[in-house]
Amino acid sequence: MARAHTTNCALSWVPVLALLAMACATTGSGSESVTAWADPAPRPGMPSLLIAMPGSADFVAVRRALVAEVNKSFNVATLLVTRDTSAADIAAAVDRVRPACAVLMNNLTVSLFQAYEAAHPERASLPTVVVMASFLDEIRGQLRRATGISYEVPGVTAFVNLRAILDHPLRRVGVVYRPVFKRFVARQQAPSEREHITLVTRELPREFSAEDLRQALHALTVEDKVDALWMLNDNLLLRDAQFLDETWRAELRAARVPLVVGVRNLVDPSSPLGTLAVVPDHEALGLQASNLIFDLAESGWRTEQHPVDPPLSVKTIVDVRQSRSFFRLRPDAVSRIDEALE
Repeated sequence: MARAHTTNCALSWVPVLALLAMACATTGSGSESVTAWADPAPRPGMPSLLIAMPGSADFVAVRRALVAEVNKSFNVATLLVTRDTSAADIAAAVDRVRPACAVLMNNLTVSLFQAYEAAHPERASLPTVVVMASFLDEIRGQLRRATGISYEVPGVTAFVNLRAILDHPLRRVGVVYRPVFKRFVARQQAPSEREHITLVTRELPREFSAEDLRQALHALTVEDKVDALWMLNDNLLLRDAQFLDETWRAELRAARVPLVVGVRNLVDPSSPLGTLAVVPDHEALGLQASNLIFDLAESGWRTEQHPVDPPLSVKTIVDVRQSRSFFRLRPDAVSRIDEALE
């Protein structure tokens, strides 16, 4: 089969999965819809893929790259997923398409597919490839036969990118997290240490207030003297504008340390918060997903034996105005930034 080449470079947590993932609400704010990209005409005798996804721009970019590669070997049918989509809609699409594999984009879609599987235990399990969903390692067990590509860029990748653009010490990076993300944070420790970066952690209470979060951030910046902060893609760490002002922005103003984030929307010079966002390259993510589908097809669709892969190609978005005001950019920083915002 033809193969693409990428560029190198929920459980019961429904609130997190449905609200942030950041692939559901804040990833892909464009208005372009999948309806602008008609599925290729089906060909008799070809296996089919069902792609279930929202219609905003980032998802469309992933789909476009994916379909361009798999179209030679698979028929493709796309189901547009909105907040009105139900598990019954998923069932109807599966019945209509009879896919060899389903591609699920974002956490809302994963939750709907989980509900479909729960409603139809008598049906044979369908191999699923998940992309554009948060904390995939933690949620893949919700589906019967799932693998995919993580949307979270490994922490060390983000830290190394920050070190490459700022003339600023980066020996200790602080992170706050809820208990449900303890294993995810633990997996970031060893790779960071190989780059001589210590990940300093503060665990929040299971039910935490703005004051709890502010105290944890204060402890990291004042007591632990971290050189930067890292925000996980956890919507409960954001909540709303007032919450951000009372917690993250208040402590960042006092500490003057850079903040690394995993979502483009959190880097905005007009409303400063994140200094650097490191996110998957969406076109490359589609190519990587096509490679994964080809690998699975060749191995007899043994998805449960395939680990969740990290994204192979990333993009960096930097608040250059903030970086110049509070830190020092390296002389070659601009050449290392994919998108500089001022």
